[in-house]
Amino acid sequence: MSQKDQAIVQLEGQLASLSRRRFLKAGLILGTSAATVITYPTRVFADTGVPTYIRHLSEAEYRLFDKLRQVFLPTERFPDLPSTTEVPVMENLDNLVGRLNSDTRFLLSIGAKTLEFSTLYKMKRFSSLNNKQARNQILAWQSGASLQGGLIVSLKTLLGVAYWRDPRTWQPLEYDGPVTAKWGIRRLGNMPVPRDQDDNAKI
Repeated sequence: MSQKDQAIVQLEGQLASLSRRRFLKAGLILGTSAATVITYPTRVFADTGVPTYIRHLSEAEYRLFDKLRQVFLPTERFPDLPSTTEVPVMENLDNLVGRLNSDTRFLLSIGAKTLEFSTLYKMKRFSSLNNKQARNQILAWQSGASLQGGLIVSLKTLLGVAYWRDPRTWQPLEYDGPVTAKWGIRRLGNMPVPRDQDDNAKI
């Protein structure tokens, strides 16, 4: 049986540590806030659709992650790195999201939508902010409540994996790939390391 993707395991652990109850509370706050702004101009909430290759992200999630792609992965500052469109970050991320278990997927959905609609008081969704405004909002969340900071870490994890796992990003870093693949080393996952007979000896 193949080992579970460690990036998926890490993300599941991060989101689970934030606790379902606190996410549910955040979702209720989000729903109440959305209800109070139902009369806002339609253009504030207008969606533009998602590409046909996106199968798992909702429209709100796609908009959020596409903005975070521009903010978290500013490859324009490093000309040797391939862009986040040359590397299909959004498609890679969509595939990762499709492999999450149902509980983690539920928590990610609530968390992503909470961030996306966290700026409604500005008459804008997060994805509609310019990049400077979006960075400021992220900085505010990073130094805010533990739930907010934990969510930002989880979103960064997803986007980082979606970009840096692509072999096109390796050459500028002079990285030639995992040695497990090159040397044919079988992945052991979390299997414990064999113990020596002398392990019980006192040092």
